[in-house]
Amino acid sequence: MKKNILIFLIFLMTITLFGQKDLLLLYKKSEQYGEFMFKYHIIPILEKYHINYELKNIEDMNYYRIDNSKYFGVITWYYSPNLKNSHLYLRQLSSFVENGGFFFFFNNLGVTSDIREINNLLNKIGIHYMYGYRELKNYTVNYKKEYFLTSPPTSLKEPVERYVVFGNNDEILLSYKANNNMEYPMIILSKNGGGAIFGSFINEKGDIILNIEKIISSLINQKVGIEDKVLIIKTKFDNMQYLKSQQELYKIFEYAKINYESINVNEFYNLSLIDLIPYKYIIWDTDAEYVETRTIKNFIENGGTFIFTTLLSNTPWKEGIKNESISISKIIFVKDLFPIGNMKNGESIIERYFNISFNIDLSKENIVLAYLGGNDIKVPAIWYKKVDSGYMGYIYPGIIVKELRGLILQSILEMQDVSIAGILNSFIFYIDDFPLPSYNVKKAKVDNKMITDDEYYYNIWWPSIKVFAEEYNIKYTFVTPLSYNGSSTPPFEFTEFFVSKNNNPYKAMREIDKSDFELGLHGYNHNSLTKDRWANPENIISSLNAAKRFISEILGHPVVISSYVAPNNIIDEFGAKNLLKAIPTIKTIGTSYEGKNEFSEYRITNNFVVVIPRSTYGYYPLKRIYLSTINTLANFGTFQHFIHPDDLFATDRNPENRSWDEMYNNLRTFYDTIKQKFPWLRNQTASEAYPYFFDYLIQTVKYYWKNNGLNVILPDSTIFPKYFMIKSKKIIKKVNGGKIVKYYRENRLYIIEMNKSIMHIDFMDVRK
Repeated sequence: MKKNILIFLIFLMTITLFGQKDLLLLYKKSEQYGEFMFKYHIIPILEKYHINYELKNIEDMNYYRIDNSKYFGVITWYYSPNLKNSHLYLRQLSSFVENGGFFFFFNNLGVTSDIREINNLLNKIGIHYMYGYRELKNYTVNYKKEYFLTSPPTSLKEPVERYVVFGNNDEILLSYKANNNMEYPMIILSKNGGGAIFGSFINEKGDIILNIEKIISSLINQKVGIEDKVLIIKTKFDNMQYLKSQQELYKIFEYAKINYESINVNEFYNLSLIDLIPYKYIIWDTDAEYVETRTIKNFIENGGTFIFTTLLSNTPWKEGIKNESISISKIIFVKDLFPIGNMKNGESIIERYFNISFNIDLSKENIVLAYLGGNDIKVPAIWYKKVDSGYMGYIYPGIIVKELRGLILQSILEMQDVSIAGILNSFIFYIDDFPLPSYNVKKAKVDNKMITDDEYYYNIWWPSIKVFAEEYNIKYTFVTPLSYNGSSTPPFEFTEFFVSKNNNPYKAMREIDKSDFELGLHGYNHNSLTKDRWANPENIISSLNAAKRFISEILGHPVVISSYVAPNNIIDEFGAKNLLKAIPTIKTIGTSYEGKNEFSEYRITNNFVVVIPRSTYGYYPLKRIYLSTINTLANFGTFQHFIHPDDLFATDRNPENRSWDEMYNNLRTFYDTIKQKFPWLRNQTASEAYPYFFDYLIQTVKYYWKNNGLNVILPDSTIFPKYFMIKSKKIIKKVNGGKIVKYYRENRLYIIEMNKSIMHIDFMDVRK
């Protein structure tokens, strides 16, 4: 309680001390011109829309005060070109624009300076100055009517200078064309500012003909989300629950190639709408007191999504809260979030047991995406609603967990007209512990007859797995353990590999070597490479070198091993370092996604090795396999499925004591679904997937929106094709630099293949 009071007091102090940024209006007192124009033509507009401003005389002002922390934009109105230390003034303005502010000038820049200094500023807003002063007598006028109150005059003697407009987002609102076909841009507008040059914005009577209100509206109320970023709001006082959910969100967006930033509440409330233009989503992931501001309203009104993941009492839905004690047993996601669910009706359900003390009544305008299920009732857990041109949504903080990353991302993407995320487009099928030693002991019951492990592995399981690969066009990655002796000291020998009566383990190894499958390593033995198990690092190196030599002898040629799966899915930095010393060709290390340490995440370690955690395993229950697959597939388009030859008689992996036929049929059911629902999904061996994983993890994608078009930009060095998923309530009209490979109508989900470093996607503004 005391912590919450402290946070609230700090928040109130923050609002009082910082407030919102201002718009800076600069005039020259020596002219008495700009001040008059501001007071009669601009300030009334700012006051009408409650926009904070400061009106300053530039001749008395310290140029260093033109700073992004205080102002979100600068408008100047000068007549004369005289100003002291003009180069310093221009450089400060240039820095201001470079750091996100906008600059618009009326009449002229108001300085005499080196052309390089002038263009250092103007180039930031897509304009280049080239001198060439002259007066036009005969000319034609081209202009955009929607920006003018009355038609521009055509009979005045007009002064002009040469400007080149090159900015991709720049619009020429008015230009003069001389008899020699030379065109002079006179009024220019871009997202970073612009200018109305000389008297181009007045008529013969001296009246303003330019719609200044529309100019200011264009500069201040730009559509948000132009860089498709996410902004996560937090505080330095957040408790463990919020720290965990913030970390989960960071991982979700990192995997999905969605650019994100986080900021403290006090800093957030000092931002203007201009500062928020790059962001499509703002996520309030803290229990700090929320206070709605005009900037937040403007953000939503201009197309942004504001998501609350906080106490319900800290949201606009607080009036609908009902106090109830409910025992929760499951989390239910609606079926149209993603093309597959883990239940037959298409919903995705995860079992979770906890208690809550609330329920909530929601109006019909709120669309529910997930529920907390318990006591035969459903409590909304994720929902959103349309607000003006944007959205407002809620996610119950307690369900932002690793096991639900994919569905959390899909829920967030649903809260926009159009949203985009990267996907790797790769799945790996690992056969763990094969070829493996067999001990000729009776372990499996087939057709009411007990057979040995050797007979089961190599006469039943192995032939079935080969048929399965052919049926589903799958290339396995096998990782062999060679031994289960548990030793971490010499001698490192391989007696166990020869116990089989028919030398089946190394026959299978030779068969794999001649196939399209990949042979990797599961260790010298099944002993995890961790510091507590291998006191002497030299023994790690010796044992792995012995394993590599042994495999080479069996195959009859030198072997290159690039894939390693950690025994028991456990490894640490000590083990990884010595693994690479022994076998420097290793490029992938397999672990488990269910873990909590750094080796349970998809990442690059030791500069070039990719850690690929196991996301999916086994044969049943199918609802678990589907959910674990969805978790990474819906997050960034990948999953890794592990099975073992001894799954049949492992009580933890076959707790219902099912037969091999039952388990095999379950596997077929799962891959029938994958093949049917995701025909575009690539199967790769671990070494084939390696360069795609590495490239995906290191690349930063840039997104730029303009009107109904989206540009996706990647470096030329990227490995193409790259893939993206787009959730869209609009229809894709055209794709340049890529193509649509699949559309899921029920889920409003597109799969896009990108083939060039710049891909442009046009959308039709039509709602389903």
